[in-house]
Amino acid sequence: MDTDKDQELKELLHNPRFSHPDISGEVMKRLETGHQVKGVFWMKHKISLLVVAGMLLTASTGFAAVQYQSLKNKQGEVVYQVKPAKAFPAYEEEELQRLNLSHELGEAMLENGTAAIFYVLDHNPDGKLDTEYKPLVYTDLSSLRNKLSAQSLTVADKLPGGYEFQTATAYFKPVTLLHPPTPDEEKAIADQLRKQAEAAGRNYGIMPVELSDQILNLTAVYRQGEQEITVTTTRSEGEFTAYVDEQVDFTPEKAVVNGTEMIYTKYKGGNSLTWSAAVPGSRDTYQYQIDEMSGQFLSKEALIAIAKPLLH
Repeated sequence: MDTDKDQELKELLHNPRFSHPDISGEVMKRLETGHQVKGVFWMKHKISLLVVAGMLLTASTGFAAVQYQSLKNKQGEVVYQVKPAKAFPAYEEEELQRLNLSHELGEAMLENGTAAIFYVLDHNPDGKLDTEYKPLVYTDLSSLRNKLSAQSLTVADKLPGGYEFQTATAYFKPVTLLHPPTPDEEKAIADQLRKQAEAAGRNYGIMPVELSDQILNLTAVYRQGEQEITVTTTRSEGEFTAYVDEQVDFTPEKAVVNGTEMIYTKYKGGNSLTWSAAVPGSRDTYQYQIDEMSGQFLSKEALIAIAKPLLH
């Protein structure tokens, strides 16, 4: 993979759209069961929005046979797994088109730190609702810590190796996803927004909703000189699945640190370290991933050293 492709892969891995949930209507209900967890990717040759678990890695490298890894918690339950992209369940084109329209509306209309329910007229024969939301961006660590004070999530100001906090992008769960409306309430909202759209002569209806304080995804950037790493934390319900393009040339390796299983992944353009931790008082799990963003090719030992202060 050449330098341009290396950078393309890094940007793809850390595009917020690939590491936070973009969840809507019936898809949201399926994800909330815990069988799939959150994330987004675009299909090749089509601008088709899919809601998936984790992130899809894509690159123009030759196929490399890999062993798809998984992580277990201390009770022996699988909480994180990697599967090939071909294992991702198919979605109907009509649904993809609807999701794509709603996402584009959210991108164009919403401010950072806001959320809304959209009802689009096109590609929506079943009258589905789509919830879209945007992150809050923090450069002041104390403000971020205050926002997260009710949650068992620590954001370090410094990490081993001289890395210092720079900025963070945080996605919080909309209250309507934290406490979903009943089927009757959902139908009433859909009818209201459809009428709103028709009365205004436009293709969509919109209803603003509040964001809760429950974190869904947090990506913190740390720098040491020209070197940069990111620490991404995703809260998931049940098992988290990351789908990987079969053409990506990468090598995963397992490790155990202080009783915590980890996956160290080496690929052209960077390295990463992934592990899971229980959310106290909940059956949810935090999925952590440290990624090297500067072409340093940090060793497994170096990434583990950086990760140790974050283990809990």
